Amino acid sequence: MAELDLISDSVEKRREESIEFLQELIRTPSPSEHEADAAEIVADKTRSIGFDVVKTDQLFDVMASIRGIGKGRSLLLNGHLDHVPPGEMVDPYSGRIIDGSVFDALGKIVYGRGASDMKGAVAAMIMAGAVLKDLDFKLKGDFKIAAVAQEEVGGAGTMATIQEGHFLGDLVVVGEATNMDVSIGHRGGAGTSVIVKGKSCHASAPERGINALYKATDLIARIRSDLIPKLPDDPIFGKTTLVATKITVKPCTTNVVPEECEFYLDCRNTPNFTAEMLKRELESIISSMKNEDPQLDALVMPPNLIKGLKDFTGFYTDPEKYPIVNKVRDAISEVLGRQARLMVWRFATDGKFYSNLGIPVLGFGPCEERFTHTHEDHIMVEDYISAIKAYALLACRCCGAT
Repeated sequence: MAELDLISDSVEKRREESIEFLQELIRTPSPSEHEADAAEIVADKTRSIGFDVVKTDQLFDVMASIRGIGKGRSLLLNGHLDHVPPGEMVDPYSGRIIDGSVFDALGKIVYGRGASDMKGAVAAMIMAGAVLKDLDFKLKGDFKIAAVAQEEVGGAGTMATIQEGHFLGDLVVVGEATNMDVSIGHRGGAGTSVIVKGKSCHASAPERGINALYKATDLIARIRSDLIPKLPDDPIFGKTTLVATKITVKPCTTNVVPEECEFYLDCRNTPNFTAEMLKRELESIISSMKNEDPQLDALVMPPNLIKGLKDFTGFYTDPEKYPIVNKVRDAISEVLGRQARLMVWRFATDGKFYSNLGIPVLGFGPCEERFTHTHEDHIMVEDYISAIKAYALLACRCCGAT
């Protein structure tokens, strides 16, 4: 039998177990910095499957490996255990199986916080390891899984596995949502804060002060009218985006005109709009507005670039430079029975940390990005099952199997 036929048979035999394992992960709350229980479940499962090495570090990152026999490429699958807060989501940790029609999906789905971002992919990676063990494939290279903590709050988990754990691969596949296609990169991030100064006074006599909140909202309006419409497009990464996401005042009380207002701008940039260019554009707007309003006093803080990364914090794995891209695409297409599309994520992933080291990074995940961080968080059962097959076949094709 062909590799895929053997893999498919093994996956089907483990279908019920695979779904129950996914449900157990979803039913285990693991918001950022509280991943210990989920990490224990993952570590226990990989040990029971027979992974050769299973380690958990102090951040509750789980690093599991099936050793190859040698002379092959090592494949590292990366996924995160943490999830965003459930907010007002109904029964966020139910992990229940329901009809997907409620979310315009075909067939059954598993519902719950973290299903799409990204416990579905993590569970599929681990069950792929079970399939490899069942079939006793002799991989030439190592098959590795990094199930990490704190991705949603900056990526400390993946950084720890790299810097302290030295847990790397010759190829990295990140399991963030791709709707079963293949991602070859994502935009960068260059967010920044702007601090606007004013003069406080009693709210009953606002004419005695300078309202920093008013000045800030005037500045935000100018950014929206003058800067955002002219942000550049990139042929690979798409359009740079900029949006105000947070605003605070000092003092924060109802009867005082605020003397300071700080707002945050989230910028998802492309190589043709660097963090320094963002800062210069904002300072230019402030300078122009000061000519109209001498009382405006605003400071643009240095953009929040991730320590250790270049000015552009996105990445791109060029198919022309890395033939492995099409090898991965072909394997996934074989599982799906259709040609997998090459795409670029709009959001950021931990893939940037590996790419910065010169390691080729790709993305493949069984969920849709539009459902992540929403009250409709779920994964389609059949996509989950197909992802297990895809990760197992990738191990055979990328690591080499005998």
